[in-house]
Amino acid sequence: MSEKLTFTVPLVPPSLNHYKTRFRNGNTVVTKEARAFKAAVATYARGEYVRGKSFHVALRVVLPPKARGDVDNFPKLVLDGLADAGVFRDKKGKVITDAHVSSMLVVRDCHTRPECGSTEIEVSAI
Repeated sequence: MSEKLTFTVPLVPPSLNHYKTRFRNGNTVVTKEARAFKAAVATYARGEYVRGKSFHVALRVVLPPKARGDVDNFPKLVLDGLADAGVFRDKKGKVITDAHVSSMLVVRDCHTRPECGSTEIEVSAI
């Protein structure tokens, strides 16, 4: 537990177009790519969490060369991954949702090495 948690996931979040699949019968299923990214967030968070009433989340998404992505598409999957991993906790330590995120900074950056792609995540209590 800390007031600030910083870690890097060596993946780029899939776009919202690749988050959920809707079937003809109306059912919606989270895609394999989205499940993998959320699992990676949990792995790299290492069971750590931040206690507070509200939170600030800063993201730096580093895209490999020629990759594209809209800055507004990245946060949803990251926030859901953080919430599923139990990163957001109230003052008593109870897991709470990403609805308690009050502010966010998202930066899209590019890298020159083709194998690079990562998401740097910082969560702070405010």
